[in-house]
Amino acid sequence: MRMELYKCDVRRGGQIYTAFVVAPGEERASEVMTEIEIIMNRENDGFTLERVDETLPDDRCAGLDALLETAPVGLASFCEGVGWIAHALPAPKLNFYRIEEVQGDGYFVVAPSGDVAAQVYCGRCGLEEGEARLFRIHDGMDGLKNEALRGLPALLEFGPVGIVEWRKSGWSMKS
Repeated sequence: MRMELYKCDVRRGGQIYTAFVVAPGEERASEVMTEIEIIMNRENDGFTLERVDETLPDDRCAGLDALLETAPVGLASFCEGVGWIAHALPAPKLNFYRIEEVQGDGYFVVAPSGDVAAQVYCGRCGLEEGEARLFRIHDGMDGLKNEALRGLPALLEFGPVGIVEWRKSGWSMKS
């Protein structure tokens, strides 16, 4: 059964958070969002759903067919260079990782699992076939200063999955 992709705008505390839901129909997508809010013990002021799998721009379709044909019902996000990724189940929580290269460079990645964080990192670095790079994956929260926590909970709520960077205004997707 081919799934559908829905954009969900959740209103909470005067702000709007955007999530993407993989589901067989709009009713199930609504149930998924309600279940997630209950599981995560969060309240919202309502949400809207819009089917988007047939209207996405071409540059946002990488991995979409595979996602809709194989992913379980749940949350998903788009990651530049990798494509659409289903979030981990049973808890749809995203995690924060720090990738440390042996050469000394470091990256922060939002992903549902360490495996996906490694895939995002490798996709972003543009590794050629047969090329190897040594790196370690750490808990991204280790060693963060309090000021660096600003905006992180919102980013980990629905994503998107990808490499992020710290700026004075908070965390944002690395372009």
